[in-house]
Amino acid sequence: MINERYELPVKLALTALWGGAVMGMYYLSESVSEPLVARFYGFMLINPVLLAVGSFITAKLFGSKWYYKAAIIALAAVIYFATPMRGVVPNLLIVTAICVIFGGGIGGVFSQDSSGGEKAEREEKYTPILSDENTKNTNRKKKKAKRK
Repeated sequence: MINERYELPVKLALTALWGGAVMGMYYLSESVSEPLVARFYGFMLINPVLLAVGSFITAKLFGSKWYYKAAIIALAAVIYFATPMRGVVPNLLIVTAICVIFGGGIGGVFSQDSSGGEKAEREEKYTPILSDENTKNTNRKKKKAKRK
């Protein structure tokens, strides 16, 4: 696992980059290019992919933390309500929440925290259900041996 002292700066940088990308896509779609095409590519394709991949990578490297997801969703709410984006991109909050939670959840599955290591050594080994100790015949023999 990457050193934990890098976790906060990396997550802050990714959050700031995402916020800047969203604002850049908004202003690009409003002033520079044709609005409908730029909005479609920006907010229906690029934004969800950036969110899901960024959340996946941070969750894979640092583990899935709820406060990172909450910070991204809060930043999306601030961007949504503080700018005139509300009338242009009405599904920004929904797409943000779904992509961050989904990407972070998938990244948490592949996280280095859950791949074993020290946790696997501490856990007790399980007994297979179909082993000889748990079959009906051996249980009957044990009961008969106890009766005698």
